[in-house]
Amino acid sequence: MLKKSLLFIGLAMACVMLVGCAKKGTDENADGEVPPPLEGEVQATPGEWAPGANDKSVGAGNGGAAGEWTPVPGGLNFPVIYFGFNLDEVDPSQTASLDKVAGYLNKHAQLGLIIEGHCDQRGTEEYNRALGERRANSIRAYLTGKGLADSRIKTLSFGKDRPAVEGSGEDAWKKNRRGMLIPATMNK
Repeated sequence: MLKKSLLFIGLAMACVMLVGCAKKGTDENADGEVPPPLEGEVQATPGEWAPGANDKSVGAGNGGAAGEWTPVPGGLNFPVIYFGFNLDEVDPSQTASLDKVAGYLNKHAQLGLIIEGHCDQRGTEEYNRALGERRANSIRAYLTGKGLADSRIKTLSFGKDRPAVEGSGEDAWKKNRRGMLIPATMNK
C-alpha cells in the first residue's frame, strides 16, 4: 500500500513538473522577444472578436491562408482609423498612424492583422455592412501599398453592429465610423 501511494505521488509530481515546464503561447518574435507596443499612438481597445464568432468576413481573398486568426493578447494596441460620414477612403490625416503600423508589422513578420470595418447607426444593415467592408479594404490597400503582404491581413465588416459609443449625435457617430486594427497571429 505504501509503495502504491509513493508511486502515485511520484507520478503526480512528474505531471505537475511537465505541465509547469510546458511552453506557454506568447506573442514572441523569432528571437524570443515580445514585440513592444507602438509608441506615440492613441492606444485603443480592440473590439471583441473571436475566430468564427459573428465572423462576417468580406468574401474571398480576405486573408489568404487557411486557419483561424487569434488576436494578440494584452498590451499591443494599434491606433483606430476614423472615417468621415459616408466615406471609405483613408483620410490623409490618418496616414501617419498607418505608416507606423506598416513599419511595425514589417519588422515583426510573425504578426498579422485583423482589420474591422465599422459604421455609425445611420443607414440600413446592408448598406453599413458594405461600407464597413469598403473601409476595411481601404485600410488594407494602404498597408499593402506600404509593403505589408496581403496574406497577413484579414478583413471583417461589422457595419453598425458593434458601436464604440452608444447614442445619437455627431459626437457618438464620429467615434463609430472607424477601422479597428487588431494585431493577430495565424493558427496553423
